[in-house]
Amino acid sequence: MNNSIHVIARDQLSQQEEKEVLRLLLTSFSAKFGTLHLKLAEKLNILVYLERKYSQQIAPVDYIAKKENKIVGLLTIAGKNNYTQKLAYPFDLVKKYGFFTIAHYLLLLTALEYRPADEEQYIENIAVYEKFQKQGIAKELIQTAQTNTKKGEKLTLLVSAKNTHAKRLYLKCGFSIVKRKRKVLLGFLVNEPNWLFMEWSR
Repeated sequence: MNNSIHVIARDQLSQQEEKEVLRLLLTSFSAKFGTLHLKLAEKLNILVYLERKYSQQIAPVDYIAKKENKIVGLLTIAGKNNYTQKLAYPFDLVKKYGFFTIAHYLLLLTALEYRPADEEQYIENIAVYEKFQKQGIAKELIQTAQTNTKKGEKLTLLVSAKNTHAKRLYLKCGFSIVKRKRKVLLGFLVNEPNWLFMEWSR
């Protein structure tokens, strides 16, 4: 497989790489942002703004898959110390994009937020551009994260119960379903109320 995996803290990315990472996330999770009638560039501007203005003291770690030096896949890990303070309301974004749009973003980010415990590494995102899917990139990213997990630590993630393809991949990679969760807010925002919390430990 002609891929290379780079492990890098989010705050070590160049501005262009950071923008490309967020573009990949937006493209991969377009359904979650589909109710927002904005152009991709506008959605990207909002995410870049939130990422830079409210960056955490310890940046999440990105496992970046590159093919011919282009970012094609991403897995983001967050540990307990990645989470510090709550966001202040971004009134300057509201002036530009409107209250409803920014409120939707913040509600979605809040609904997806999870605070890992000690000895826990939480997989926030796994994303691969559509034309590079079914090439083993996501599996390779997960296995790299597993290799870098210390003894006694565990990897956890949250996946939609109806995402059978992702669930099958995680099970193949040794994850097990720990609990089923019903998230009413996510059901309202993205029509996905049923979620599975999965875990892998070394």
